[in-house]
Amino acid sequence: MKIKIKKHILILNIILGLTYGCQASTRGDVKIIEASENIRYLSQKISKEYLYCYQNPQKIELKTKLIENMKRLEENIHNIEVNTQSNESKNILSFLSYTNEEIKELLKGEVTEDKSILLLDYSETFVEAANSIQYLHRYDFSDEEKMLMQLKDLEYLLERVTKYYMASTLNLNKKSNNQHMYNAIEKIEEIFVTLKEYQYPKDLRLERRKSISYWKTYKKFITLSKKISVPNLILVFIKNFKKSTKKIELYHKKNQ
Repeated sequence: MKIKIKKHILILNIILGLTYGCQASTRGDVKIIEASENIRYLSQKISKEYLYCYQNPQKIELKTKLIENMKRLEENIHNIEVNTQSNESKNILSFLSYTNEEIKELLKGEVTEDKSILLLDYSETFVEAANSIQYLHRYDFSDEEKMLMQLKDLEYLLERVTKYYMASTLNLNKKSNNQHMYNAIEKIEEIFVTLKEYQYPKDLRLERRKSISYWKTYKKFITLSKKISVPNLILVFIKNFKKSTKKIELYHKKNQ
């Protein structure tokens, strides 16, 4: 499995090497950028959910959620396919479609440690690919769009932190995963600095305070991952955190 994933990463790196001499894209690429954001987010969520399945194999509903998110991932790959004219993006999408089929095959069998590690690797290739597609179709964002992108990053990074938290509690490449987790935590802290500087109306300032409070509590439990495992409690905090940030996200969508 490790040889196979290394081969995939090599192929993806060759594809990515084609992307960085490209000109800025137009605003018509907004659907592609949104779909690439969703792919980044879903890749982390799927990997995280598989780790929950590995820890709780008796919970059938976890597998159902996993399959639903795989369908959402496919839909976003398709959304890019029908909207892009970029040959480089199409090459990357071909790779993602192939990888997506391999993940679907993995999900058919028993949940194992080897598959968990492999899905962690796959989730990283999806992030690299989505970032590259987003780069190819970038344009000059408005201030409100920049804030919206920050909130999308926050959603993605929260899943990323939780994914690596789960991997650490299951002792899967623990040292490396801890480092990835803390890197994501630092990026979330940077986004909150930006959110604190934005002049929101009164009701959204309250939501911002809630988000910050949820994040501080969540981070305390996450950083205790070496001593205790509280995945179910973490899920509660994630749910509340997303409720508060979703209201802020809607505000920026309306003001674009």
